[in-house]
Amino acid sequence: MPVIGFSLQSISGSVEEVIEGGKEITVNSTPKIDSIEKKDIDMPGMDNVINVKFTFKTVYEPKIGDITITGEILYQAADAKAVIKQWKDKKTVDQNLYLDVTNTLLRKCLAKAVMLADELRLPQPVSFPMVIPKQEDAKK
Repeated sequence: MPVIGFSLQSISGSVEEVIEGGKEITVNSTPKIDSIEKKDIDMPGMDNVINVKFTFKTVYEPKIGDITITGEILYQAADAKAVIKQWKDKKTVDQNLYLDVTNTLLRKCLAKAVMLADELRLPQPVSFPMVIPKQEDAKK
């Protein structure tokens, strides 16, 4: 079933220390589902909607800064009661919901994290392709 809504609640970032040039910096971005609840929407066909609250963190090692994004995703499930029960019992979700939610979080939150990292002068959380000049054949 599809993601039908996405909203941000907070975006924060901080720079903690400046490191010497030449040190390797590791960047790790992690989406996390914090809670899942039933969401009542007064529209026809919207009776199995769940509200997925999330935290998306980008951390840097060594600790030079961090970026945290929180928000909610509305997801139309096939069986909202079963999803909520599984979450409450095991803190897990089925694979389709996990893939839909995680891919939405990566797509939306990484875009925000890239902009914030640029403003904070932190390394980008994703690598972008680089265009390089064409190399001439060495035999010529």
